[in-house]
Amino acid sequence: MKISARDIDHLSLTASDPAEIAARLSRLGFNLTPDDVEPRCICFQPDRDDVPNYIELLQGHPPVISLALNVPELDGEERTHSWETEDGFEVDAGVVVGESGGPLPWFPVKHETPDAFMEPEWIVHPNGALGMMAIHAIAETPKDTAKALKTAWGASVEEIFDGCTMVKAGSVELLIWSPLAFQLEYKALEMMMPTELPAVVGAAVAIERARPLQGLLSANNVPFALAEGDRVLVAPEQTGGLMIEFIPQN
Repeated sequence: MKISARDIDHLSLTASDPAEIAARLSRLGFNLTPDDVEPRCICFQPDRDDVPNYIELLQGHPPVISLALNVPELDGEERTHSWETEDGFEVDAGVVVGESGGPLPWFPVKHETPDAFMEPEWIVHPNGALGMMAIHAIAETPKDTAKALKTAWGASVEEIFDGCTMVKAGSVELLIWSPLAFQLEYKALEMMMPTELPAVVGAAVAIERARPLQGLLSANNVPFALAEGDRVLVAPEQTGGLMIEFIPQN
């Protein structure tokens, strides 16, 4: 399947107990959409007003982390839901979802109401999160995986260094690592490799400053590691399956 991707729209986490994952992510200082409507979402201020930037939690089996690629036109399944803000205002969201692709899990989406994921109430976070900058994936052969996605998405590809290749369709980057390169870069977390590759394993989130985030995580008894450039790393066992890399902007 080939598309004309405008950006990585959002990250989709399917799990048997999304409420547990939501609780874990809340302890990291993220605000989420109301808990009585699926999907629960962590929304960020996007670069473009017609392409959202968020993480969604869905209930299902088997567990999987997928990329959603924003496209201008799409025939597919229409999904609608409504959230209620604290002021009692109803926010309606409509998304058209297309068929899944490979070699790592992804699917195209078209937003009928992109502003539904940009409510001020939901894009401001106690941890100072500003936006999702990049997605981390691991593949046995990063170059081959990147080449396949370049063709499928109409994206650009750049080899960052041996063992890490970037795929870019918009402002959110996909970094595809070899197992060894990823373990070397994020050795402080001592992460286990996924049993099936390629796989999406993490997200890089821009934050205002590192020190307040460290204080928040410590207060909530969330273990974390520090990396070069004042980056703050949280292992997937603390989030319910997704490694989070916080990158300070100040």
